[in-house]
Amino acid sequence: MDAGEEDDPRSTLEGPALRLTLAGFVPFALLAVWLVAIANDHVWRDDTILLLKVYGATILSFLGGARFGIALMAGGEEQRLPLAASVIPALCAWVACSIGEPGSFALLAVAFAAQGAWDSVSSHRGDMPGWYGRMRVVITGMVVLVMILAFVETA
Repeated sequence: MDAGEEDDPRSTLEGPALRLTLAGFVPFALLAVWLVAIANDHVWRDDTILLLKVYGATILSFLGGARFGIALMAGGEEQRLPLAASVIPALCAWVACSIGEPGSFALLAVAFAAQGAWDSVSSHRGDMPGWYGRMRVVITGMVVLVMILAFVETA
């Protein structure tokens, strides 16, 4: 924990946020393992790909929505650009659901990486708690690896 972070009331949310984040990763992990394990002609392969893509798009949209809320709570004229940028993840998610594989997984990997980088930089600037930035870096790496794996498996 960074100096001064223990005085931040948001630090009490670190544990629950980490547990919820890890629980949110479970569908990524299960779908990725299943995608690797099943044969290319398996009857559930297309549905597995669709579930992974749609879940990734849903979570990416959620992350953009979180940034929208952060910008609203911070308020001020300087939040206009972050507020506008917060809709980009949802647009990327929508496009990813509209295109075929493996391009959809490439787009999701890049969009998750960009969102994670934005969250990390914002955390280092003090716009969010330090623990949030650290957590986002780790989970972003995990999700990006899943998206790369899905890209390879669908190429």
